Amino acid sequence: MTGDPYVASKALYHTDRIIGLKKGGVISPTLIQVDPMSYCNDNCKFCSYREETMYNNSMLKLIDANQKDVTDHMGGVGKPTEQGTWPEWLADSLGRQMVDANIPAIEITGGGEPTLWRGFDRLVQSCLAYKRDVGLVTNASNLNDERAKFLSKCVWVRTSIDAATKETHQKVHRTANQDFERRIENLRRLVAYKLSQKTNCVIGVSFVVQKENMHEIEQSVKLFREIGVDNIRFTLMYDKNANAGLDEMQRNEMKFQIEDSKKYSTDKFAVLFDDSRLWTYSKPNNDFKKCYLQNFVWAIGADCKVYPCCIMKYNPDYAYADLREQTLLSMVRDMNFQARQNNLDVTKCFPCWLRTRNQALAQAMEEPLHSNFL
Repeated sequence: MTGDPYVASKALYHTDRIIGLKKGGVISPTLIQVDPMSYCNDNCKFCSYREETMYNNSMLKLIDANQKDVTDHMGGVGKPTEQGTWPEWLADSLGRQMVDANIPAIEITGGGEPTLWRGFDRLVQSCLAYKRDVGLVTNASNLNDERAKFLSKCVWVRTSIDAATKETHQKVHRTANQDFERRIENLRRLVAYKLSQKTNCVIGVSFVVQKENMHEIEQSVKLFREIGVDNIRFTLMYDKNANAGLDEMQRNEMKFQIEDSKKYSTDKFAVLFDDSRLWTYSKPNNDFKKCYLQNFVWAIGADCKVYPCCIMKYNPDYAYADLREQTLLSMVRDMNFQARQNNLDVTKCFPCWLRTRNQALAQAMEEPLHSNFL
């Protein structure tokens, strides 16, 4: 297994599912992306679930919060609520459900901070026991020693840190306390367990570039390489203004710094950046005819509703099913679920930053002109 973990053509590896779709059959997704909790102990300035200029901020209703709370609050916004938190029984049943439905992988993410959910440990350990591929996105605030030990057995863990100093981290994450150093130590602990247990877990750091942190791009690359993570991934805020919160001069400066920082890459450490995201944000009309990706990846919110993707998550018009009412296998077999997928009008979706993956899938699904002339 080599190459860029974010490459758009990964779906083409799953030829069995592509053939199944071509024949009009039913396929199981390869991945479920799950938000077990809507509450987060951070209030990041770039969060697509909280900021006014974002597409997914209807999630605030699940934590009894409003836009004023987001703008002015340091630390977690709102409060954990029953309506925005998975029932704990899912921690014990989801791994088995994935096996039954032939779903090989799960990404545990947010929404909120997933490690705050009371069923988190049991969910991860159950999925690992059922030999499911587990990925985790976390802010690294809640990784104790025992937890870091079993998380190092995941396929990957991506930590959202977005800074190289405690002052910048607090500005971007708007934490109530400057606990940057504690999170860095948690990350070191995770790396240490990976090395001592000789696992293949890919440990990465996420850095969403903002005007408040872009001066620490090179410093962050050097810091996280020293810690021993496998990669640092620079990315951009997904906002309705389609400028990622940066003006043109700042965007050009950001690109220069990231490209220059790639000099610190080694065979054990990569600096990753997808420049095409801003282009996809700025194109309001989705330039593909059909969303095939939703057949391969389901997004499940903290409300237990199943959505076609993370972009349309928490939009009630796009909720396909409810995890509290149906098993994953029954969803795969549900004709109404399949009809909703087939009838999805992509022209009404928000600008799709996953469009390159849909375009790659379309090349496999749709016969090109003069297909035999290779």
